[in-house]
Amino acid sequence: MPFFFKKLASGLLLPLPISLVLLLIGFCLLLWTCLRKTAATVFLSGFFILILFSISPVANLLLNGLEQQYHPLKRLPTSVKYIVVLGGGSGAHYHYPPNTHISSASLSRLIEGIRLHRQNKNSILILSGGRVFGSPAEANIMNNTAVALGVTRSQMKIEAGSKDTRQEAIHLQPLLKNKTFVLVTSATHMPRAMAVFKKLGMHPIAAPTQFLAKNNRYRIQYYLPSVRSLIHSDIALHEYIGQLWARIRGYI
Repeated sequence: MPFFFKKLASGLLLPLPISLVLLLIGFCLLLWTCLRKTAATVFLSGFFILILFSISPVANLLLNGLEQQYHPLKRLPTSVKYIVVLGGGSGAHYHYPPNTHISSASLSRLIEGIRLHRQNKNSILILSGGRVFGSPAEANIMNNTAVALGVTRSQMKIEAGSKDTRQEAIHLQPLLKNKTFVLVTSATHMPRAMAVFKKLGMHPIAAPTQFLAKNNRYRIQYYLPSVRSLIHSDIALHEYIGQLWARIRGYI
């Protein structure tokens, strides 16, 4: 499936677009047909999905199934030379400082990679991520940001030809070969990334970052709908869909 259609399909199979479509269909049925019960059922279904995935207990349940599989890596193993940082998206503020060009996911991953790198100055940061939908390569943007944060270019390598996780693994395979390396990505993305790299016979050590699940169950806001919880549900479900697709394609 072409990359654009894969991204489009995965984006549509999320709570917000699904609920909005159901709400719109229900509203149209209510206005222009006599199917009152059907219209009410469709409309309420959309409303229920929207509310359900907008509360923290549901969002955290989805996130915990991903984030609790791997724990943060506190210390860089002394025998490991390479630290691979996977890109997580970029923005369009090209006239701003380089750290504003990348998404919060990419910035969190990069900072974690730099933290581990500073535990062993002989280690090499490998920044991965290519051009997506015409934007500059994520790896190059992360490279510029790392330089702004004090990392020298000689301590980094760039992989700027990939568009998704499997392509990142394929492009990095000739460099890493049978070496053990640290893999840095978001905690929600880590299970799929580890499975993809291991499927290709590679030897990653997980270093997850950007943990999103929050346990605030003693606050009333925890049980009220919020945009943040809806976004977190979308992120988690995107990963579950990604895992399902990878299994169907035999990538994991």
